[in-house]
Amino acid sequence: MKNKSILSISLLVIVSAITYLPLVSSFGYYYDDWYLMHSAGANGPSVFWDIFSVDRPYRALVMIPAYALFGATPLYYSLSAYLFRLFGAVALFWILKILWPRQQSAVTLMALLFLIYPGFLSQPNAIDYQSHIVGLAAALISIALTLKAVLSESRATKLLLHALSLLSGWLYLGQMEWYIGFEFFRWACVFILSSRQGGKLFQKGRRAIQWAYPALAIPGVFLIWRLFFFQSERGATDVDIQFSQLRLYPLQTLYHWALQVLQDFFDVTLAAWVTPLSQLQGFIQAWGIVPSILATSLLLFVLYTLRGGEVESEPQQADLKREALLLGLFTIIGGLIPIAMVNRDVWFPSFSRYSLVSSVGVAILIPAILFWINNRVLQNTAAAALCLVALLTHHANSFKHAQETAILQNFWWQVAWRVPQFEKNTTLVANIPGLATEEDYFIWGPASLIYYPERQKPDGIQPGLFAAILNQDTVTKIQARERQEYDNRKNIITYKNYRNFVLLDQPASGACVHAINGAAPEYSSADMDSIRAIGSFSEIEHVLVDETPHAPPELVFGPEPSHGWCYYYQKADLARQKGDWEAVIQTGDQAFELGLVPADPIEWMPFLQAYAQTGNVDRLKEPAPLVNADPYAVYQVCQILGKASSLSTEVTETITSLYCLEQ
Repeated sequence: MKNKSILSISLLVIVSAITYLPLVSSFGYYYDDWYLMHSAGANGPSVFWDIFSVDRPYRALVMIPAYALFGATPLYYSLSAYLFRLFGAVALFWILKILWPRQQSAVTLMALLFLIYPGFLSQPNAIDYQSHIVGLAAALISIALTLKAVLSESRATKLLLHALSLLSGWLYLGQMEWYIGFEFFRWACVFILSSRQGGKLFQKGRRAIQWAYPALAIPGVFLIWRLFFFQSERGATDVDIQFSQLRLYPLQTLYHWALQVLQDFFDVTLAAWVTPLSQLQGFIQAWGIVPSILATSLLLFVLYTLRGGEVESEPQQADLKREALLLGLFTIIGGLIPIAMVNRDVWFPSFSRYSLVSSVGVAILIPAILFWINNRVLQNTAAAALCLVALLTHHANSFKHAQETAILQNFWWQVAWRVPQFEKNTTLVANIPGLATEEDYFIWGPASLIYYPERQKPDGIQPGLFAAILNQDTVTKIQARERQEYDNRKNIITYKNYRNFVLLDQPASGACVHAINGAAPEYSSADMDSIRAIGSFSEIEHVLVDETPHAPPELVFGPEPSHGWCYYYQKADLARQKGDWEAVIQTGDQAFELGLVPADPIEWMPFLQAYAQTGNVDRLKEPAPLVNADPYAVYQVCQILGKASSLSTEVTETITSLYCLEQ
């Protein structure tokens, strides 16, 4: 039996490594990581107490030691998240072994499906989700300790196990309050053990409480603190706000919750195996299919090996199929009830985290259903198909996150080449192709890490740069010339200013980043309407051209990219802002000698202006065929150069004849 457990755990290690580790070194910062890491770097790791004090203060118990160990290196957080994900699966394997000690193949499949469950897509977002994944492992360890305490015959051992269970239980609830759904799983497991002693339902329930009553202190103490002592400053975690609808409309609210649980039940059990993969199918790479098939084959081999020594039917063995079916259903529903009660729902990919608790039940329920199939070949085929779907989903999800990291790193390296320094407290508006900018700190976070990584206020948390999201609301406020806007998010103070901003625009993935000069804005034909609507308000003077350049920290932004066209474009554009036309021409010559040319015709503009200002008519003629291929670009060349003062008659005539054909 010991050798079989080693085989099972080895399977978990190998398959999880194939699932989560191939691209782990390519993951960077995502979403909330930006404000977390900037704040910790500027203010020290104790800042996590201030940040999390508004909603989940005990997340600091995870993040402070994590930052002390890993610092700003995203790779270490990713490896830590992987290990805790694995620890959680091993803990679940431990729990299931306690419940069904002679069904090794069944509990191995359940633990594996939980480990690679395709409905949770935030594993690469390892910094912000460190608390989620540590809490997940702590919850399952706590439940395993409760079951071991129940079965222990030594009073001292029983007390020790209960104490450890309480500590790990409070740790997991301190990370995420909606993890309280794990308590349904805990008591369902204890009830299964109690039910094997016989008796009526009431007797079984009473016996379960007598065995494991210390575990009642886990949700009890937490709820007393949460409901009567802690005051959340965030609406999403404020109990009074979330339950206000229940007080006003009790029947309607209960009905809505029931419908939401039913919908989410469908999502976590069925849609999780279809929707994420369909969303991510474009990111599947040929090289990722082979290891996925190998891992699936390994699963089949291990299941075959484990089943070889199992007895199909034993009088003393509990009915695995019935118990697992009921346990899976109860755990899924129990995990979804707290989600519905705080008016949240499972939604792929953005809110896949709400499937975490219920994924334990799904991992138990699906094999329980498969065990009702008498044909072993069909059982194995279905298990293999589920494994393959999960592996491909995570492979595609990992590739997508790695690609997003590369896009973001390239964007900010280009900004660093173009901008030596931003004036302090400048507001940035940015358009990054292929990435959704949902919060302002997606912009001011990386920008502040580059330009203002140090502490800005001795008595508070404030970045050196601010940002506004490029959306219709921002466009309206910029056009209305609204003044600065105060915001306090998790004790981080920002003052975005719609009159004091610089627009950073990358029109398409093949184009360079354009720092828009509102006095003479240049637009790509690929630009969105919102860029054209606010471009003339962008104040390029907040780019301080004579300051020492700031290189992005390699730990976060990777090594400096090779110097392609965009490197030379950014250097030329910076020289143009300085009015150094000879430097613009020299920079262009360096690029052209390497055979580099712009993918976006509007990027010829700094060089055309330099040729015009220096009276170099021959060089002014050379790009004409390439620029004229883009009607919108050539129109702007005509408008901008045609209005330039102090140009010679020959230059003006050349511009008119080459670039103003439609005028």
